[in-house]
Amino acid sequence: MNRVSWLTRGLLLVALIGASDSLAGALGLWLAWAMVILGYGLTMSLLRPRLTTDQRLLASLVLVATLSTCTSFAVQAWALELYRSLNIYIGWIALSCVALEQQGFFVESRWPAQLRLAGLFGLSMLSLGALRELLGNGLPLALLAPGGFILLGLLLAAWQAWTAARPHSTTEETPRP
Repeated sequence: MNRVSWLTRGLLLVALIGASDSLAGALGLWLAWAMVILGYGLTMSLLRPRLTTDQRLLASLVLVATLSTCTSFAVQAWALELYRSLNIYIGWIALSCVALEQQGFFVESRWPAQLRLAGLFGLSMLSLGALRELLGNGLPLALLAPGGFILLGLLLAAWQAWTAARPHSTTEETPRP
């Protein structure tokens, strides 16, 4: 794996742990992330053929800064309480867009991968947000960042155990003498 993919995953992890302390926060950030990513991908697909590599980076930075700022203003105007808890993470969306652009994620032939990332990120945000909010009533650690890391680790371990426990079917049969 290259450095940019690790950077992208790290940027998504910050938003996943930081903004998923409640279901409303997780849903709000995921919707903001999806809107910025969609707007960025569509706009850059129109601009990319007309720009050189150096111009592409500058246009990418300006475009994603504009989109994330407009999203931040919209959240501030319509959901002030949500904005107070999510304002720093909306800026992280811009960083993840630039990292994804450098990775070549927004190329038109990668639509299935883009939809899969959006779906998995949304599922992770919503499930972790719901679990942290549910457990946060009796266990205040679940609402803090260390509790988010612990719960995410437990969810990933459960997923790995579940997928490893399923029997693998072999489609190839070996001939017997």
